[in-house]
Parts: sequence; structure tokens; C-alpha cells
Amino acid sequence: MKVIRYNESTGQLKLVPGSFDDLYLLARIIGGGDKVTASTYRRFRPNEGDVGEQKEVVIELLVEKVEIDKNAQKLRLMGKIVSGSPVEYVKLGGYHTTNVGEGDKITIWKGEWKAYVLSMIKRAVADSKKPRLAVVAMDDEKATFAYVRGYGIDVISEIYSKLSKRLSPKDFEKARDAYFDDIAKKAGAMQVDIVVFAGPGFMKDDLKKYMEVKRIDIGKKTAYTSASDAERSGVREAIQSDTVSRLLENEKVKREFELLNVFLAGLNVGASYSGTSKIRDALNEYQAGTILVNDSVLNDPEIKELLDMAYRQKVEIAVFNSDDDAGSQLKNFHNIAAIGKAFMKREKQAS
Repeated sequence: MKVIRYNESTGQLKLVPGSFDDLYLLARIIGGGDKVTASTYRRFRPNEGDVGEQKEVVIELLVEKVEIDKNAQKLRLMGKIVSGSPVEYVKLGGYHTTNVGEGDKITIWKGEWKAYVLSMIKRAVADSKKPRLAVVAMDDEKATFAYVRGYGIDVISEIYSKLSKRLSPKDFEKARDAYFDDIAKKAGAMQVDIVVFAGPGFMKDDLKKYMEVKRIDIGKKTAYTSASDAERSGVREAIQSDTVSRLLENEKVKREFELLNVFLAGLNVGASYSGTSKIRDALNEYQAGTILVNDSVLNDPEIKELLDMAYRQKVEIAVFNSDDDAGSQLKNFHNIAAIGKAFMKREKQAS
């Protein structure tokens, strides 16, 4: 996420989403009654009955409905047109759907930007600068090391295998082992929790076997997937694979379930709270340590008020995906819950 401009007095926030996670965040924070401005396309018909043609326009929309399209990787904003340009291609008062994708500029106007919402955006901006995971695209000639950041791929280095078919079997094996050692050492030094090894053929699989036999632990979670080459394009192919998608999603879901289990454990001993009135009491008494809330209720006025209180007290706010399993369980507690401060602290120390 990149913030271009924020005007507190006008409530205007202009930004550029850099990933699908950013689009998903925008889907959670843009609500009915907000206004958005973005480039889009409208079909212009000079005369009634004409097929017309698509024209690129900039439209200001009064939002009525927000959807996220996982297949198209787009944020869909539906509502009434307030203004736009060029004016000859825009029908004021008409209804339109604007699609926002990664890298598209969007301006959002809110009557009031809640502090916790701005905090979520700041966190997304900070997260975009941190590597989410590392990918090593490799074959029998070279290995390319890259961080996957919120804004894209950051290739940091390459190493070459020095393997040759002219080498004797013994020298080939020695050179290959040295190549694998170099890869493992460099991958272990990368500042991430997950490293994905990718490439064509069997070289990545041979690396896996080698590290298992030699008991090499790089200190990170590892995964293996196919890619067409050991170049930047191979890195891009790897991060778009089902293997990596599941890996990242599983990490997020794992974190949500960990928090949910702590909440449930605290509930059994009176150290957790469910229901807005009990959560409000816990916040008033400064007893809440972590708030769990489903993204589906972020625009609810009462929820907004509770989250504002939590933010002012610097209470952690964990936003769940209401479509995931953990989010579905949280629905049983009216989509919001709280873990007591002392209990949360004790659980963190225990882990």
C-alpha cells in the first residue's frame, strides 16, 4: 500500500493498493456513503441504438455496495455517479461499477476517518516494505534469491553452480554439493519466516533430499514448487502458484485460530469477553488486551465505537476474514470478542 496524500480537514485519502491484500483491506474499510474517485470505463453511445465504445473516464462515485472478486483480483465499488470527466462521457446520477486493481490510484472521502482505520492503513504501508517471504528460483546453472514484498519482487542476489557435463561424476557431485551448501547458507540468512524453492526439473527436489540427508536446517519454513526458469520470471511464477497461495493463507488462518483458541481458553476462566456490552465494560476498566473482530462488521456504528476505544488504549485489534473458518466461529460471538490483558500477557509468555 502506498499513500499519496491524506487531507484530514477534507477527509480525503489518495492511495495505491500494491497487492490483493491491500484490495481486501479497502473492501473492509470502504462503506456505504463514502465517496471514491478512480479511473474506469464507460460505454459511450453518441446516438440511441448505437453499440458505442468504451471510453476511459475518471468518476466520483457515492458508494452503495462493495465487493471483492478473488478470481479477477479486483475490488468492485458500486454506486451513483456524483461527478466525472470528460463530462461528455459521464451521466451524472447514473449507476456505475468501478473496478480497482493492484497499482490503480483511488481517492476515498469519508465524513470521519476512524483512528483504528488509519492505523490499519499505516500498518499496510509498513507491511508493504517488509518481505513477506523469500523465493529461490534455481536450476542446474544458477539460483536467484528474491524477497516478495507488498509492492513486488525484490531480487537481492544470484549465485552460479559451476556445474559442467565435462566434470567427472565425482567432481560433478562435489560441485553440486557445494552449490547446494551455498544456496542453503544464503537462504538461511534471509530475513523471512518462509523460503520457497522453485525451478524446472529435479534440481529443487535434489536440494530438498540433500538438506534432509545432511540434516541442514535453515531455520525457516520451506516449500517447493515448479517454475519454468531460475530468473525473475521464475520467482514471479512461483509466487503465483497454488503452493505459495495456500502457504500464505495458512499462515494467516493459523494466526487467527491461535487468537481464537486463546479467547476460548480465557472464556472458560472468565478472562475473555463476548458481547458488545461486556467488551465495553472491559475497555472502560482497561482490562481488554486484544480485540478480535470480523471484517464484515467494521462499518457497524457500535463496533466502530468499541474499536475507537480500543485504539485509544493501544489495545491490539485483530481483524478476521469472516469467510474463513476462524471468522465463521467468531460469528457465534456476534463477530467481536476480547481477550483480557493479563490473560493475553500470560499466554504470550507461555508460548
